[in-house]
Amino acid sequence: MSQVSVSAFYWCARITALLDFCSGGLTHSLRSDGIRAAHQFSMSPPQTINSPVRLDDRTWYVDVLFRGQPKLIGCVVLECSSGLILVDPGPASTLDALNAALLPLGGLSRVSHIVLTHIHLDHAGATGMIVRHQPQIQVHVHPIGAPHLIQPERLIRSAKRIYGDRFDALWGPIMPVPESQVRTVAHDSDLMLHGRRLLGLYTPGHASHHVAWLDRSSGILYAGDAAGMRVLEASLIIPVAPPPDIDIERWDESLDLLASQEAQALFLTHFGPVRDVSAHLNAMHERLHGWSEAVRASLDQTGDDAFKSAQFHEAEMNLTRASVAPEFLTPYTIMGQPSGSWYGLARYWRKKEAQLSVQVHSP
Repeated sequence: MSQVSVSAFYWCARITALLDFCSGGLTHSLRSDGIRAAHQFSMSPPQTINSPVRLDDRTWYVDVLFRGQPKLIGCVVLECSSGLILVDPGPASTLDALNAALLPLGGLSRVSHIVLTHIHLDHAGATGMIVRHQPQIQVHVHPIGAPHLIQPERLIRSAKRIYGDRFDALWGPIMPVPESQVRTVAHDSDLMLHGRRLLGLYTPGHASHHVAWLDRSSGILYAGDAAGMRVLEASLIIPVAPPPDIDIERWDESLDLLASQEAQALFLTHFGPVRDVSAHLNAMHERLHGWSEAVRASLDQTGDDAFKSAQFHEAEMNLTRASVAPEFLTPYTIMGQPSGSWYGLARYWRKKEAQLSVQVHSP
């Protein structure tokens, strides 16, 4: 299976959890020609504008209000001598909300760098729109992800065949990033960005091209999806694990790598800062293996994949409802859907079984 097709497979699984929620469609749309130099947007101003939340003297995060809902997707904002650095700007469908939230810091016109943990659309979909009329912006990404930023056309076509008319409402227009603006990153190397120093940590498991970033000045580790999902006020961790790249052994190594950094805090794209770093990573490890073993056991049960994923989903959602206060539950019902992760973990176990079978029967 090609990289493009497996990426489409990833989004097919992940979107399942969002379709019912999004059936009403957006009441506004992005201009097809992207961001103008003056940064005038055609989308209506968001009904709610979140101000940047300070993490330290020169670091903030903003809620991009995906689908108008808080605490789903967060973008980290770092100030440097050349302007602003964005870590995972989110999807293009939330670009107006992102710009509005950034206005106290100067808006998108001050952005000089975009640093990506990975290229999944909920993390990186807005990148092409942001850089479209801003040739000064440099985009930093793992080498595996870079080609899909530069030439996203095949991925877009594959994705639209899956999502149909829901694609634009969910993700907005996906624009290519000029190759001249893309910078690939190496594992365990420092990225020096005008007074900000970020250590790139290759952290596969959730995605084969995932990079977490340790901010040397603040001690905050921008974990993307490597450390799971957890809403600020709740303790429940969701090891989001949709197809196609799930690899439990490599994910374990990534969690060990994150723990070894002794970070002052984690920042989770879904959603917010985590101060109890060691406890969180230990709990993430337990939850990941709990989900993995539950899916492995379900493969031996009767019923088709749809039935098994539905059973797993219902069991985990019952746990979620019992563990999370009602006022904090909504993000878990949108972004943390267990059904998509069942398919990712099932694919992992089936690949592993197939590999073992080949080894056994090899001469």
